[in-house]
Amino acid sequence: RHTRFAAGVKKNETRDWRLNLPWPVSSRPASSPMKPRNLLHNAIRSCANAFRSLRRKGLTCISLPIRGSYPERTPGRDPLPPPFNRLLSRPADPSLEGMQAMVERLGGDPRVETVLLQFGTLQAGTAALYSLRRMVLDLRSKGKRVVAWMPSATTWEYYLASACDEIVIPPSGRLSVLGVRIEALFVKDTLALAGVEADLESIAEYKTAPDTFRRATMTEPHREMLDAILNSYLDIAVTAIAEGRGIEPARVRELIDTMPLLPDQAVEAGLVDAVLYEDELPAHLHPAGERKGEPPPFCTWRKSARWLRQPVRRTTGRTVGVVSVEGMIVPGKSRRAPSPIPLPITNAQAGAETIIQALRQAESDQQMVAVILHVDSPGGSALASDLIAREVRRLREKKPVVALMGAQAASGGYYVAAPANRIVARPTTITGSIGVWGGKFTLGGLYEKLGIRREALQRGAMAGLYSEMAPFSPEERKWVRRDMGEFYARFKDYVVEGRGMAEEEVERVARGRVWTGAQALEAGLVDGLGGFETALEQAKALAGIKPVQDVGVVPVRAPRHELPPSPFPVGTEGLNLTSLLEEIQGLARERVWAMAPWIVHVRT
Repeated sequence: RHTRFAAGVKKNETRDWRLNLPWPVSSRPASSPMKPRNLLHNAIRSCANAFRSLRRKGLTCISLPIRGSYPERTPGRDPLPPPFNRLLSRPADPSLEGMQAMVERLGGDPRVETVLLQFGTLQAGTAALYSLRRMVLDLRSKGKRVVAWMPSATTWEYYLASACDEIVIPPSGRLSVLGVRIEALFVKDTLALAGVEADLESIAEYKTAPDTFRRATMTEPHREMLDAILNSYLDIAVTAIAEGRGIEPARVRELIDTMPLLPDQAVEAGLVDAVLYEDELPAHLHPAGERKGEPPPFCTWRKSARWLRQPVRRTTGRTVGVVSVEGMIVPGKSRRAPSPIPLPITNAQAGAETIIQALRQAESDQQMVAVILHVDSPGGSALASDLIAREVRRLREKKPVVALMGAQAASGGYYVAAPANRIVARPTTITGSIGVWGGKFTLGGLYEKLGIRREALQRGAMAGLYSEMAPFSPEERKWVRRDMGEFYARFKDYVVEGRGMAEEEVERVARGRVWTGAQALEAGLVDGLGGFETALEQAKALAGIKPVQDVGVVPVRAPRHELPPSPFPVGTEGLNLTSLLEEIQGLARERVWAMAPWIVHVRT
């Protein structure tokens, strides 16, 4: 052990010489040789690869379907008991984890020359599309020709396709790269028709989440923030398209304003390379030197997977854990609806109890050298967010934590990520929103319209603080503001400590303002841009593991001996009406929320 000096490290702080990190580590060197089981596994895989290599034909061109929502990792769900497992089972959407494995095999097999991406119903958000685009570029860097065939193309679908060598659309297709758009909803006047008033307070001027209910129009800070987000999104899309197609960014912006384009117009503009039906693709894709008679069709991934080589890895026997914070942050346990429900509060709920126990499980696992905290949440309960953030802060004292942001990690989502050693975001991630809000809805006018009379008796001067009968009195409002101020100060303290920023710097980028990941990098709120592989590289580096070495990546579940069996994500338990109402009531009982202004859905 000796002393090192690094950014954010106090002078004369004692650090471990292998990791240069201020937490204790296992005495076993990180570069320990492969275990016998790894050698045996790799020997078997090498023999299998030799057998796979016997097939020489039919693997020149492989097609991959591009469809679905592409969650970060393949969700684990407990199987239903028979016969329901057959009646209700449906194939899960492909995940980024699974897609990365496919790309790795395609890129590492020299028999594969062309990869055809066949676009279908793509429901992925911009964060997932960013990761998919990086995979396409990775394939191209390994010498593979990548071709996109898409019946139609919206802005973000084309953003992904622009990474390919070629883009092909059918004669009936359309190029609809229309730009980006955000709409803000205001229901104050609608509530007033029913006699309902939103008595809500927020800290600070950019914390516009309650404006939906308390205002009829957009404030200037609100408009300024949305304009900045739109500019950032458009810059990201334009830059990617310009680089992919070899067109000047200014020209790309001009073309966006002329959309939609017919196929011939898109070819003339340099945005599309060919106009072909799907049955015409084999002749287009088949290498000219092998054209003898009828060109062979391309091979699907399902048929080719068993013949493609598997990568041989040098593993260390150590693991990196993944703890997911997905959905609204609430007190209690994590829950996930068994099927999508058209209410953003119900699809997934990240319960503080479950996540805290998962973090403690990761802490106690001696083989686990680092933790990736995957955050895809607009926030929620300020109290639940604070309890999780405290646990992350405690965990990083023993092993490194890297936060990976998904589509959103805003407000409470940023709260829980702030204590991590490193934060990785996508350029389009919605993050920041460092601020809080709270209050109540007053129903006195509604009761009067309905002819309802209520009389109340109380003991205690503040017993009616959150009564829906009347707005806050001046004294009550002062108490509400003080309570929110305490949470806001605590939120900023985590950011100050976790990011190594001065309080004045944090206040400048806080005040409830929402940022994209690209903007957050400039503001110092995140450390870098990338996907899961980037976060894994950061975790390995912090744990002292060499880049050439592989580690196992395992999801971390709450231990059964400390919590009732309710791992995240929940399998068959799901959400029934009773539990749904209980969770909503639990969130409603919270009086201060660290929640982003919107549940953001960017149309692709």
